[in-house]
Amino acid sequence: MNKIGLIGYGYWGKILYKTLLKLGYKDILICDVNGKHSIKDYKKLEVSNVFISTPPSTHYEICNYFLNKGTNVFCEKPLVMNSKQASELYNIAEQTGATLFTDWTFTYNYAIQRLKQEYDVGLLGSIKSITMHRYNANITHITDGTTCKWDLACHDISIIQYLVGKKPNNIDWIEYSKRIGASDSAFGILTYPDGFAATINVSWVYGDKFRECVFDFSEVTVVWDDKVQTLTYYPKAESRSHRQKKVDYSSFPSPVENSIKSFMSNKADFNKEITINTIDILEK
Repeated sequence: MNKIGLIGYGYWGKILYKTLLKLGYKDILICDVNGKHSIKDYKKLEVSNVFISTPPSTHYEICNYFLNKGTNVFCEKPLVMNSKQASELYNIAEQTGATLFTDWTFTYNYAIQRLKQEYDVGLLGSIKSITMHRYNANITHITDGTTCKWDLACHDISIIQYLVGKKPNNIDWIEYSKRIGASDSAFGILTYPDGFAATINVSWVYGDKFRECVFDFSEVTVVWDDKVQTLTYYPKAESRSHRQKKVDYSSFPSPVENSIKSFMSNKADFNKEITINTIDILEK
């Protein structure tokens, strides 16, 4: 049985469906309680792999059901909204031999994977600071109580955890409302044992889409602009190993393609650690 189930056919579900088709997967069964598709009850799906793109409040129940059946699960971020449930789901996956994969999409972005490789081999030097801005024009499709911190800041935390592999020793969050009378914005400061700090600034209601992160290393400062899909390297005055350069990665495969390929080939060795640590940081 090689059928694929897709649960939830909203904004992200449609992106997953189009990407699966692009990658050559055809036998896809769509389950959506609000759509016009024939399957309304996910428990009627008999599939080998299931993609979950429903509100976070539903993830635990759905993941729990399929993992206990031994079905491989690809779940939209965040997996769940507390670390105890996350650990429970990974334990079930281990017991049944199923794969549990959280879609930390940006860890499959070419720019972030390039930075990770360069950092690991020492080309960039030590990290001095990380500054992250992730703004959207106006998000209105979040309806289940999820806050901006859990929806957007989780991306930035997953990127930092992927890059450095260590948890912060101090975490401070401020959640506030700019416009919609709910937690539509958040600001976080994460301090790490190596002496650097990361700041995370996110909002659903900025007025425009803005995705820029500044990674300040001892040898070079790297500006990642994901809206225009470029990495720009600015060497430090004392550095002899770098020259200013810009890398355009707009023609590379999308992060969604890369994450699906990783899930289907069961190559997500770092995924569990990032998931547990990211949820734990968001809980603080």
